[in-house]
Amino acid sequence: MRLRVLTISLFAAVAAAAAAPRPTIEKLSATAAQNKVSVRFTLDGAFRDGEMVEALQSGLPTSFRYEIEIYRDRPHWFNEDVGRSHVEVICTFNSVTREYLLNYRRDRRLVRSDTFTDLAALMRAMTNVEEPSLFDIGGRKPYKLKVRVKADLSRGWLMYVIPWEISTRWRDVRVKSE
Repeated sequence: MRLRVLTISLFAAVAAAAAAPRPTIEKLSATAAQNKVSVRFTLDGAFRDGEMVEALQSGLPTSFRYEIEIYRDRPHWFNEDVGRSHVEVICTFNSVTREYLLNYRRDRRLVRSDTFTDLAALMRAMTNVEEPSLFDIGGRKPYKLKVRVKADLSRGWLMYVIPWEISTRWRDVRVKSE
């Protein structure tokens, strides 16, 4: 009897977690100019629930990891990978100065660090990504290429036992020429 109740409660918890609104990648665009591809997108719904804001304000390092890939789309065959990049946005809160420190990394290298006192400005900086000249495409034709993006927000625990990753679905767009 106990096993049956435990199994039903486990399935109910998994269904509730799956039914919750997921963050999404929005406004994805990729443009090519002079054999370089620039990528721009926003992450929508990352701060929809209060957990992420609570984690930020408690001082826990909070990070979003974006996977960005460019590939040649070949219908009815395997796609050709052209390049891949990882962008990570890490934020920590200093409770003494009441400031947020934002570190922006591309492929594990620190690109910039900014400080914020306004939480709304910090949330915009964490969810709006603009990468000029991210990929070098050489002599490839831009209209044959696609860019896809996915975001990993955090890792949680379902019923304190099952690891649960909060991620977006892949979103892709064709590269346009300027």
